[in-house]
Amino acid sequence: MNGTSRKQTHETDWWDGDGTLRFDGLTISPQTRVVLKAGTEMHLTAVEFDLLLFLASHPGQVFTREELMYKVWDYSTPVDCSTVTVHVRRLREKVEGSPGKPTYIRTVWGIGYKFEA
Repeated sequence: MNGTSRKQTHETDWWDGDGTLRFDGLTISPQTRVVLKAGTEMHLTAVEFDLLLFLASHPGQVFTREELMYKVWDYSTPVDCSTVTVHVRRLREKVEGSPGKPTYIRTVWGIGYKFEA
């Protein structure tokens, strides 16, 4: 161990009293469906917003593509999960500083995706 420790955070560290989620440089307002990146509004599709809100509401939790299809798209039968991959890619292009090296929406290889706070 090198003497540094990662700060343990809790869900309440990200939620404002009005339901807005705030992360370093990223603000997500469920009530207005607005996402700000460094104070600039990002123009997301409805599905991109829903996907971002779902992941950000469960920071650190890993979800498979199938789970995301069920929870975000509300599909209860098996479908082609490549749509999740496409939406994650497009979302990263909009909210990440460097989509090739994402800081928020992380891939967990062989499993799925998680939001890193």
